[in-house]
Amino acid sequence: MTTGEIMTLLRARGFRFTHSLGQNFLTDEETLASIVRAADVAGENVLEIGAGAGCLTKELAARAKRVMAVEIDSALIPVLQTVLFPQKNVRVIHGDALKLDLKSLTEEYFDGEPFVVAANLPYSITTPILFRLLEEDLPAKRMCLMLQKEAVGRVIARPGAKEYGPLAILCAYRAEASAVLTAAPHCFYPQPHVESTVILLRLRPHGAKVDQPAFLRFVKACFLMRRKTLLNNLLALGLARQDAEEALIQAGISPGARAETLSLDTFLNLYQIVAIPPVSKPENVV
Repeated sequence: MTTGEIMTLLRARGFRFTHSLGQNFLTDEETLASIVRAADVAGENVLEIGAGAGCLTKELAARAKRVMAVEIDSALIPVLQTVLFPQKNVRVIHGDALKLDLKSLTEEYFDGEPFVVAANLPYSITTPILFRLLEEDLPAKRMCLMLQKEAVGRVIARPGAKEYGPLAILCAYRAEASAVLTAAPHCFYPQPHVESTVILLRLRPHGAKVDQPAFLRFVKACFLMRRKTLLNNLLALGLARQDAEEALIQAGISPGARAETLSLDTFLNLYQIVAIPPVSKPENVV
């Protein structure tokens, strides 16, 4: 079934796009093919987040070993079943990828084998789903993700950039990131108001450098008050001023520095020097 036929099927079923779910389906054949090539899915297991109407799913399934396609919109499940009927290597999961037990589901369907993640991510869940995929102990090898262009900065930003924050640091810790291609609004239906970019994250194994959850909480705490200096954020963690100042000096950081100027390696060094868990778990810092 071509993408044009899929769109015809949606209209025939009276499907209505839901803005809150970020439903902008990628329909451009060339872009779909480019994503499949970049993800390098031949013979691989693939987890797709946000299958939509199955335009990307069918292309993945034609080359992959097995595909697990997650879709939150119940109205799209019968559409996916129709589009993917010829494909015997696809399992469609109806549910919220932010709430599903992805570890158990993928372990069972992929027989414990590693997999690749592919997704045309809605803007509204970009940050939480990336945190989840990178924080959890999933045997993912790489992720090929379509993001709205303005969200890309939060993923691949470097120290000093206004978008630089905990998500960029976690991505740098867990993966090597690169931009693959840019997709114009006309590549989607309905057309979004912004361009989108495909990024590839080549994942590193969970390292033993630090306790990752504790390190990430520490980084989030350091960004909790962006307008404050790093010293003030360390004081908010419960450090005595003298201890905080000495830790910064030992790490080679100016007492007047702010978190957004520190590289991943500097954060790792400072965390190991401070060596205390934060008193709270700030969750809303990206």
